[in-house]
Amino acid sequence: MAEGDSIVRMARRIEAAFGEREILGAEAPNPRSPLVRTASRLVGHRLARTETRGKHLLLHFSPELVLHAHMGMNGGWYVYGPGQRWRRPRRSAWLVIDLGDLEVVEFGGPTLRLVRPVELSRDPRLARLGPDILGGPEEVAKACANVAAVGTVELGEALLNQRLVAGIGNIFKSEACFEAGIDPWGAVGAFERGQIDRVLGIAADQMARGVETGRRPGRVYRKSGGPCPRCGGRISSRGQGDDNRTTYWCPACQS
Repeated sequence: MAEGDSIVRMARRIEAAFGEREILGAEAPNPRSPLVRTASRLVGHRLARTETRGKHLLLHFSPELVLHAHMGMNGGWYVYGPGQRWRRPRRSAWLVIDLGDLEVVEFGGPTLRLVRPVELSRDPRLARLGPDILGGPEEVAKACANVAAVGTVELGEALLNQRLVAGIGNIFKSEACFEAGIDPWGAVGAFERGQIDRVLGIAADQMARGVETGRRPGRVYRKSGGPCPRCGGRISSRGQGDDNRTTYWCPACQS
């Protein structure tokens, strides 16, 4: 699943592609796309600004037209120049925006819709989002307070709860807990507040570096069965929480 850092990077790529260009054409080649009947509404518009809220991407085209996207597990945005080979077949694209010398393309994801700003303000999914982990120190502080308040919930599960803190996904959940030396299976209430602050601060720093470099930490994520880079123990993994999202950790040095 795309996490907050990759959403910000997508927004930056899209902004750079659009510049001052006007949309010359817009279509939804995949018949399952939610925009099959409405993609053409984008024609003639220019991108005014992009906005990210955790794992949600909002493209503002005019005072009355916003494209709201959530990439889920497999969705993504790409920019292609003339003759450039696409990563997926054109017929599977949910949206293709023609900018003349560039095409901005979206594939998949659970949410892709054209709405008015007032509809965004009424969207319960957006209204329930917690502070954005990439929103700066004040937002991180609010997120720390939110997480600290759910005492009986396992830490790894709390970090993925978008109502408590928006933007963290499975990679940074595992990597931040590892870097902090904290057990992701411990109940939040078992930790001191400073430990909660530390793991969320690490997640924010790791994700901010990911925004700028495109690189993510990979010390434990998908390293199950391999040696721990800190103590040499064996890295473990198993599903956690109601969504059974896989957590990676070292039982020897995260206890």
